[in-house]
Amino acid sequence: MVLLFAAVPTSTNYTLKSYDVGSGGTSNSTSTNYRLNAISGEQSGNTQTSATYGQVNGVNVTQNANVPPGPTFTNPSTYYDKLMLVVNPGSNPTDTKYLIAISPDAFATTTNYVQSDNSVGASQAITNYQTYATWGGAGGITILGLANSTTYTVKVKALQGDFSGSKFGPTATAATVAPSLTMSLTTSLTSTPPFPSNFASLTAGAVVNGSADAIVTLTSNANNGGTVYARDINAGLLSVLAASSIASATADLSAVGSGYGGQVIASSQVSGGPLTSQSPFNGVANNVGAFTTGLQPVFTTVGPIATGSGTMRLKAKAATNTPAASDYADAITFIVAMNY
Repeated sequence: MVLLFAAVPTSTNYTLKSYDVGSGGTSNSTSTNYRLNAISGEQSGNTQTSATYGQVNGVNVTQNANVPPGPTFTNPSTYYDKLMLVVNPGSNPTDTKYLIAISPDAFATTTNYVQSDNSVGASQAITNYQTYATWGGAGGITILGLANSTTYTVKVKALQGDFSGSKFGPTATAATVAPSLTMSLTTSLTSTPPFPSNFASLTAGAVVNGSADAIVTLTSNANNGGTVYARDINAGLLSVLAASSIASATADLSAVGSGYGGQVIASSQVSGGPLTSQSPFNGVANNVGAFTTGLQPVFTTVGPIATGSGTMRLKAKAATNTPAASDYADAITFIVAMNY
């Protein structure tokens, strides 16, 4: 005689006293978080869904990963070609991997996916499923190569083991902006053109400062920064009346007979940058850089900058044999070029 015994399913967390189901199936267990449909045999039916799961009646041969909550999707710094995303892993284990879908039209006609290099493409390859840690953890990732002035929608699905992918979770949106650049020129004496800086009296042998300093301000979201250039029309202070010129020079005016040039005396920014003065205009004391008719870098920034400000002072020195005249003059143009 053989005696057969049955043991009920149990664990340290639960004991299931009865786990058979009679004929038919009904909704017999509910709470504010779930509804459990009892089943008889291997049946199929309508998908039961909520914000965190999807379930079909019948035998469930694997346990799907939890549907991820909505991610955090932002444009924290007026980006025109990228956006920041932080995956929300929810209650999934640490080895869970996630696929990020992205669309410029809220998935109406276009669906792409964030690739493993943070670019956007059509591939859903398994290599583009990355863990929460690989997707940057709490710091998130920067999604690259986006179109400017566009609102993007993202959603995330989870995969934990083979054949256990969840559905996509809730969406989130963020928008890129247009590339931008604002630049202004004023002087220490006036904020409206024209912008004169006079050498009231060029005493032979003395270094004289211009009556006004040139102030360039700059704001741009260019990813790779840019440069403020200067050029003049005479390469010096030219007098038509005296048919003479005080040539622009890169020199210490204290140590040469005559010369004329510019010197950066200040640079700053509210954020980004930094705005940095460039040689030969970054001298001190009476060291100046020469102006030429070609473009010369005066200030540079290596990245986006907000309210950058640079100040240039003009200095000149006449020689004892420089002909006297009232029309020694030059015109300086400042040009900004940004690297988008």
